[in-house]
Amino acid sequence: MQDYARYDIKDFLADEAFCRWVLHEKPADNAFWENWIRNNPDRASIVKHAKELIAEIHHAQNYLSEEELQHELHRLTAARKSATEAQEYAEQTNDEYETNWFGPNWANRMSVILVALTCFVVLFYFYSKSSKPQISQQTLQDKQDEKWVEVRNDQTAIKVVSLPDGSSVKLSPQSKINYPAVFVKNERKVLLNGEAFFEVVKNPESPFKVYTNDVVTTVLGTSFTVKAFDQDKDVRVVVKTGRVTVAANPPQNKTPQPEKNELVLLPNQQVVYHRDDQKMKRSLIENPAQIGPADITSQNLIFDNAPVAKVFESLQKRYEVQIIYDADLMAGCELTAELGQEPLFEKLGMICKAIQARYEVIDGQIVIHGSACK
Repeated sequence: MQDYARYDIKDFLADEAFCRWVLHEKPADNAFWENWIRNNPDRASIVKHAKELIAEIHHAQNYLSEEELQHELHRLTAARKSATEAQEYAEQTNDEYETNWFGPNWANRMSVILVALTCFVVLFYFYSKSSKPQISQQTLQDKQDEKWVEVRNDQTAIKVVSLPDGSSVKLSPQSKINYPAVFVKNERKVLLNGEAFFEVVKNPESPFKVYTNDVVTTVLGTSFTVKAFDQDKDVRVVVKTGRVTVAANPPQNKTPQPEKNELVLLPNQQVVYHRDDQKMKRSLIENPAQIGPADITSQNLIFDNAPVAKVFESLQKRYEVQIIYDADLMAGCELTAELGQEPLFEKLGMICKAIQARYEVIDGQIVIHGSACK
């Protein structure tokens, strides 16, 4: 975890997690930062100023075209490079030719440039990620230079389909997929109507994308399930292993939401896309599974007066879930226990009871609320 207590304004502006909190205010982020500010009241003023600056520049950014935003980014990059070169020259000449620029306010001027540059870099990142064009399944299939294969499952049992790259698909009944006979070099795409479990061969140079009528799921190599039947009110993506990005891709006859509608999922997380309001909600699955080889996951976790931080760290590795807690506040908490094959939430309940805390699942993450142990 970052040592935010040492951060100044520029550091907060350059921190993606902090910017995500300011711009999107996700419940899990709110819980973490509100708790952190309560425990670091001396940094509250710096956090407040950083938030205001990000909000102001984000507001201004809404009035810039992408071309204007790129131009401003390049301009500020050049300004920073020029200032850095000037500073190096001034140091080499040992201040012999000091000008008004390199006066007592030199550090402040450099800070202004760096702050402005950082803001535009961060906001450009969020801007560019949120302005992806919508692509329909029909648009993809209409490409004349590609031959497509269609596989339907009209049976009552799951049908296994092998894709050109070696990836496999377990196609559920009453479902179909379409895919190119040969994947292009830097992209693998599949169209899905219905439900399927994908085990994707890893290839960092060629992202694997699953298109439904409402969402696009992007991975490099992992295993996950997509459920998108036309008659259902929701679309669901569940991750078993790896990392998955799910972006809203509503039909073109619907008005898209103005805010960014894209989420990153980790193992044991799922996202539900509600077709009516075109919004996505991320959560943990009902019964998170342990991740890894059976000979490892079958071993019990044994703790003898172990710091609770070590306990949470072990659970995070076993289940690949994020557990958020105040490490400084709970530094004195210890646990003696043997954790076996009980469900994750049962384990958490027992741990929290022992240290007089409670847990809450927010936005696909586990947040521990507690106090210092005596």
